[in-house]
Amino acid sequence: MSRLAASLVVLAALALPAAGLADDTTPPVAPGAPPTSLVVGLGLDDPALQAGVLRGREVILARGFEVELARILARRLGGRVERFVHVSSPGRLLASGAADWQLAFAGIPASSRTVGADLSTPYLTTDVVVVVRRGLDRPRGLADLRSAVLCAVRGDGAEAAVALHAKRAPSLLPSADRLLTAVRTGACDAALVPADEAGRFVAGHKRVLGPVVGRIRHGKGLVVAVARGGGLAAADVDRQLARLRHDGTLGRLARTWLGLDPAALPVLR
Repeated sequence: MSRLAASLVVLAALALPAAGLADDTTPPVAPGAPPTSLVVGLGLDDPALQAGVLRGREVILARGFEVELARILARRLGGRVERFVHVSSPGRLLASGAADWQLAFAGIPASSRTVGADLSTPYLTTDVVVVVRRGLDRPRGLADLRSAVLCAVRGDGAEAAVALHAKRAPSLLPSADRLLTAVRTGACDAALVPADEAGRFVAGHKRVLGPVVGRIRHGKGLVVAVARGGGLAAADVDRQLARLRHDGTLGRLARTWLGLDPAALPVLR
């Protein structure tokens, strides 16, 4: 299931009508406004990270890893989230011009380039998590994986890591269900899964899968966009993210919403 389709399933499950998207007509945040009442932009592209129901551009019943992180960040910055608004695409979100949000979460990679916003340090790794089949000797590093049959879901962001670390042609499957079956039956020695999806992949299947053995460096992570002129500075957001990482809050949010904390997994070298 695509991330867009998954988001639509979540909206249906909430049993509230989702209005059609309106134009971006909300007045921009006033330059220099104190950050006591924050507007947060959401991409709604992954229901574990963020989900909700649309009423125009407003996101109501918002929930998920990034939604809770936004609320905690707002409190740590001395304010609160007043409302969530939908941002239709990262490209539009990062374009030049005044934004009608102060913080935004929309699957923004740390490597992005932006004109209209500054980017924080990463709050969630985009590394690839390795889940092996039952009975396979636990790999001690990447060298042990090169002779294994590695599999991933086509188009989910992990397939590049599969091709990089497999001697033989990687097996790319059409869905997470097919990938689970391939690992469970031994057709694949290991599944490579995006970090934010790994917990959901193994949930309820620990008896038929081997362990989650670690992660492969594959990216710098997801970041928060901080609108210029919105009353906040990316450096302030970075300081709070560092504290949330140090006090375990980011790990707790990841375990609650994603099923595991990928940052706590060892890096396979």
